[in-house]
Amino acid sequence: MPDSIKTSRIALVVAAGLAFATAALLVFIFVSGAVIVGWGTERADLLGSALLGFAGIALAAGFAAFGVVGLVIAGGIARGLPWSRYAGAALAAILCVGVPVGTILGIVALTGLFGADARDWFGPARLPRRVPPVPPTAV
Repeated sequence: MPDSIKTSRIALVVAAGLAFATAALLVFIFVSGAVIVGWGTERADLLGSALLGFAGIALAAGFAAFGVVGLVIAGGIARGLPWSRYAGAALAAILCVGVPVGTILGIVALTGLFGADARDWFGPARLPRRVPPVPPTAV
């Protein structure tokens, strides 16, 4: 595996790890907040406690799903699968929004996935073959 591709893969694995860490932190914050506020007390009806329920868990699940997608794409990059180049580029573009760490990881991943070594690692772009139509046989 070329070094630039390896660096892109590592950047996506680090981003996935950060997504898992964020999901774990959110679950800890929301669960501990729900325990402190109380499950069925008057304080549970406060405005901020709305995030302690379904919305907080959904946010944590979204980060965990982002991490799983990142690991699957990084595995595809390690095997040189052509789809993983484009999926990795899309994930890296999404990472660029997360200033400052996501931007750095996204740029590192994009430079490796669109570098000169990428064409050799993933192979040439393959267009679907067009099969000529078979004329019907005369009876």
